Amino acid sequence: MSSMLCDVWQDFCSWIVGWGDIAFYVVVSVFAVIGLLAMVSFVKKSYAKEDKIKWGTLILTVIMFAIVAVLCIAKFA
Repeated sequence: MSSMLCDVWQDFCSWIVGWGDIAFYVVVSVFAVIGLLAMVSFVKKSYAKEDKIKWGTLILTVIMFAIVAVLCIAKFA
């Protein structure tokens, strides 16, 4: 089971490394900007007293930053 997961991770890493540098940085930048915009939206909504906190926005923020982290780990580790 663990060897199968390691093989999947190695295949994913080689796929990410196969991207060009420009394509990698564009994809990571898009995910990072979406995450930052979602975080700004969450912070603005949480400080507004009349609106309810949008927890979906916070979850989207965490997912976007997790994708950025996984892509960077796969490329540089």
